[in-house]
Amino acid sequence: MSLLKDIHVNERVRFQLRGEFFNTFNHVNFANPSGTTFGQPDFGRINSAEAARIIQFGLKLYY
Repeated sequence: MSLLKDIHVNERVRFQLRGEFFNTFNHVNFANPSGTTFGQPDFGRINSAEAARIIQFGLKLYY
């Protein structure tokens, strides 16, 4: 999801404020199961998850 705001300085110059949100609603994204060998104690277990919510901001200058 992205939010943008353009700010015009004059006819040729403008700034763009930008916010980008990854995993906006912060749902759990589980990693793949770690054990792939049948008969091992950790076969089929999910021991980790992917990254949680990530937010980044930016400022661009167009001229």
